[in-house]
Amino acid sequence: MKTSPALNQFAWLFTRGEESVRLQIYEKGEEFGLVINGPGAAQVNHEFESMNSLMIFVTSYQDQLRNDSYKLQASAERRLDRGSPRAAADRRRS
Repeated sequence: MKTSPALNQFAWLFTRGEESVRLQIYEKGEEFGLVINGPGAAQVNHEFESMNSLMIFVTSYQDQLRNDSYKLQASAERRLDRGSPRAAADRRRS
């Protein structure tokens, strides 16, 4: 899975008891993708021609998770810039 240098990456983590589901958006050439990990060892990849169609799917999928009693535990947005010395370790300092 390869991302472009300036892509915003979005990820969400939903949990229900000991189960978790992680959603992560990535860019693949001219298209966009979504990897869904969980529950358990399940992993599914979806590809979309536009960010708009991807976000419609993500919103619907998140609603389905909430209806199945999953709770949003974390969400993250990260801008990657491989030209930056901090790109390898993009950790926020408090």
